[in-house]
Amino acid sequence: MSWRAGATLFKDIWPFVQTRISEEKFRAEFTKGLLELFMECDVDGTELRHVDAEVDKALDELGVDEG
Repeated sequence: MSWRAGATLFKDIWPFVQTRISEEKFRAEFTKGLLELFMECDVDGTELRHVDAEVDKALDELGVDEG
């Protein structure tokens, strides 16, 4: 998967993650795991900055630079 297609896919999925996982602590852990998976598939984490404050926090915790 290209990094651009992967970033678009994550952005498409994110609203569902937010609405379907109501428990904030679990959503934070799930988000970090999901981001790790996407980045393992060659998605540049900096492309996911500013999608949402929760995503930015997870990226910070994963050590992804602001780009």
